Amino acid sequence: MQIIRNTNNRKFTLSPWEREVSLGIAGEGIWRILVGIIFIVYFTITSAATASTLESFSFIVFGDSQGNNAMLKDLADRINREEGIAFCVNNGDSVPSASEANYKKFISLSSRISPKVYTVVGNHDVYPGGYGLFHKYFGPTYYSFDYGSAHFVILDNARAKSFDAKQFNWLKADLAANAQEHTFVFMHKPVFDPSEIYPDHIMSGRKVIEELMAIFRQHKVDYVFAGHIHGYARTVRDGTIYLVTAGAGANLYLPREFGGFYHCVRVDVKGNKIKDKVLMLYE
Repeated sequence: MQIIRNTNNRKFTLSPWEREVSLGIAGEGIWRILVGIIFIVYFTITSAATASTLESFSFIVFGDSQGNNAMLKDLADRINREEGIAFCVNNGDSVPSASEANYKKFISLSSRISPKVYTVVGNHDVYPGGYGLFHKYFGPTYYSFDYGSAHFVILDNARAKSFDAKQFNWLKADLAANAQEHTFVFMHKPVFDPSEIYPDHIMSGRKVIEELMAIFRQHKVDYVFAGHIHGYARTVRDGTIYLVTAGAGANLYLPREFGGFYHCVRVDVKGNKIKDKVLMLYE
């Protein structure tokens, strides 16, 4: 609520009601009390509603469309049917290969998705030719942001040497400075295969992986999302949920009974509780 006082004509304008009250000398004290009460009540209600909105929100995660344009349209339709989605995170491999035409096609089709989409870099997004096109269309490859009661970290492990000392030190500092209640991390390649079917289809560097998981454990990261292993898999280690969602269009690696289906994942945050739910693209 905004209160504007005009001391010359002794009027208060109360927004949003746009009510003007002419003040007499005798009644000025009473009107001030009433205005104060109205302000307090409005501020309390508005603050509570805002806090509730920020503490309770939902987002969707998907990955590995890899140029399946028909399915990308179906994915957009599936996401748009969901209510209350604040934003989406695309876990990478948006294109089959890094060409201008592929990027432009993906940008065009993904614009059908109503919520804002944060995009993780995948190995197909930088091969061949490197990071130029990804930077051009999506910007930096690792960063973080806060939304509501949560901290979101986007990482780059698209190539064997992508996750270098500079990015590692940045991540340590970022998580150390984080004061949010919940933490979600996103990367393209998983640190291990939750399905246990493709144990070698993970990010490079055993020592780095061990250090990463130790940092996630130390900072009580709630979820680590990845793609790369085409399908769905989920497990819990040391209190952190590791979830692979890579069923947005690429040829599936996993058998259906082990997560080989096209899908995206909805995550609902409500206070100190988090729930994730698979949204099937096709029944």
